[in-house]
Amino acid sequence: MGALFNILAHSIGSLFIGLLITFVGVSLMFFIIKSWRRGALFSPLSFVVGAVLFCLLAYQSVLFCGAVTIKSYSDDVERAINGMVEGIPDGVAFSQADSQQLLDSISREWPLVGYYVNLADFSGHTPATIASAMADELRAFMNRFMLRRLGWCLLFVVVGAAVVLKTMRHTCLPPGRGKDMAYEPERRIYDD
Repeated sequence: MGALFNILAHSIGSLFIGLLITFVGVSLMFFIIKSWRRGALFSPLSFVVGAVLFCLLAYQSVLFCGAVTIKSYSDDVERAINGMVEGIPDGVAFSQADSQQLLDSISREWPLVGYYVNLADFSGHTPATIASAMADELRAFMNRFMLRRLGWCLLFVVVGAAVVLKTMRHTCLPPGRGKDMAYEPERRIYDD
């Protein structure tokens, strides 16, 4: 939940885009299910499942959009690190503590970066290589993070669609009636 609040505080655009993507995705899922199962009606439980699915997907989508935002900072982070190590001679190798100080400085400038990446160990890098190494690691970490968000979204959609399909009411259409005029068939009782 901490990431969600950091994204809200520092990148409100991620919230709006994430919610828009979620709304479109859940609506599309319901549309596809209804198109596929023409003779069935959504039950109230189907809409409850849709609301829960919306909440789960919204959380993942906002985190995904925040990760995209942070990944877009990687070039700026690289330039900032190059500026921080500008006066250090090229032969100096950084220790873990030195690289952590650089990350802490970056985290103060871009708080979201500090949330996603909180530990730096770039021991042995020189001032000429540390900026590109840290930026490359940030990009790689964000790619893995976004892939996990997509995996969770896919899992939620598959499970949500299966549950919605199970909660739908089945109806029969009599001959000559339109698809929108579905009704529940009467039961006939025959006496022997």
